[in-house]
Amino acid sequence: MNYLLDTNILIYLSKDVHNNLLTNIVHPTADKLYVSVVALAELKSIALQNNWGMKKWAAVEKYLNRSVVIEINENLLEAYVQIDAYSQLRNPSYPVDSFNTPRNMGKNDLWIAATAALLNLTLITTDKDFDHLHNVFLDVRPFNP
Repeated sequence: MNYLLDTNILIYLSKDVHNNLLTNIVHPTADKLYVSVVALAELKSIALQNNWGMKKWAAVEKYLNRSVVIEINENLLEAYVQIDAYSQLRNPSYPVDSFNTPRNMGKNDLWIAATAALLNLTLITTDKDFDHLHNVFLDVRPFNP
């Protein structure tokens, strides 16, 4: 299975010094992990602002070292545009029947969703802001640590 880790999952991993957090979802050797460059930037900013120590960073770095970091490119821009317009109920290519009011997603979350959608990755997240995209653009795997 191929998984994209949301920023909130990376933060939880920083607290998981024994590497037990994702073992019920992610197989240690068989599953491929991906991280959006946007989530990585968010994580590094949080680490700097909160003065993370080496132990905390090392816990998450174990996962980052086996992850592929996805950069922003032209195809990702288009996926972002489609998802943002859909979330605002203004994408004529995707009629909406599952929600009636616009879903105002954070811009970083839009980039993360676009990454999962473009690369057909399962998004692991604790964030319910992605729920309206499930089975439309991407597979959302809710995680409750």
